[in-house]
Amino acid sequence: MRAHLRFLILDDFDPDTGELALRVAFQPGPEPGLEMIRLRLHLGRSGNPLDPLSRELRTHVQMPVPPLWEHGLKMIIHAIEEELAGPDGRNALRYLWVRTQILHPAEPARSTPNHAVPRQVEVLRDWAHRLDQEGQSLRAAEVLDRLLLLAPKDVTTLAYLAGFFRAQGMAEEMAAVSERWIKIEPDRVEAWLRHGEALLRLGRAQEARAAFEAVLKAHPVHLLAHLGMAQALGLLGGNPFPHLDAAQELDPAATASVLRETFDYRLLTPPVGDRNYPPEELPALIGVSGAEVQDYVQFLGLPLAGPEGTVRESELARWVGVMNRYALLPGGLHWSAPTPRRLPELA
Repeated sequence: MRAHLRFLILDDFDPDTGELALRVAFQPGPEPGLEMIRLRLHLGRSGNPLDPLSRELRTHVQMPVPPLWEHGLKMIIHAIEEELAGPDGRNALRYLWVRTQILHPAEPARSTPNHAVPRQVEVLRDWAHRLDQEGQSLRAAEVLDRLLLLAPKDVTTLAYLAGFFRAQGMAEEMAAVSERWIKIEPDRVEAWLRHGEALLRLGRAQEARAAFEAVLKAHPVHLLAHLGMAQALGLLGGNPFPHLDAAQELDPAATASVLRETFDYRLLTPPVGDRNYPPEELPALIGVSGAEVQDYVQFLGLPLAGPEGTVRESELARWVGVMNRYALLPGGLHWSAPTPRRLPELA
């Protein structure tokens, strides 16, 4: 099976250089998957500005420029040239609309030129849905990001992107898109949860606490909000146990899974004078073997501090307390903190 064209998407226009950036997506064979050709068309020069596209298509897919692409690109180029002739033609913000244009090689209904904005939104949404169904989630997210330029309050798109950035571990992007989502739907629980989770990943525990508080005010028995609040309080050095107890009562299995696999037992600001223990001292302190300590670090979240890999006493106490309170180990850990070498002064 020969390669076939999927779509052409416009990336940007630089009014200072006259370069129109675009990409061509094609499927190289029968197997699913896309390859991309990146190129730039140079406006304002002699000759046909589509010549670079013609050469690339002949080289990579042995095909001419589809008539629909030629027609669509000529329309777009004409619109750009009219903008350039205006008094504010060098303002790059005037060309953001270029990034919302996508061209199907044969179907006008799946191309954005010649359609009003609401229809362009639906065209982009359809492309994103199809790409997502094909397992091209990164491409789908990119198309939806373009859609937001046309419909910045589209909550379906904001929700999809929040989930996508969450799955990809892109905390900053997740925080930004969930914040936009909250402004549009301030009562949407999922938006607040995604925002709180993103803030936790960014180490902004105080702001995350506020996000989970917003959920709990409206839904006092929300499992994920209690787990999120416990995490935020734990990072801040507060008491996470009331919220962990509430989560345990709501769903013991889910709570145990979080505490074993993803809960962060660190303190963002450890106490002044906190004692550090090298890992080789832990077996004697908590009554287990060295191999078990390694398992706790690797699989149960026991946190190591600093490049030397020691364990802070405050974090060890929190970790042991959680393990024992919720019976996360086959047997309890018989450990109590040694007497501090120096008692803190009372303020």
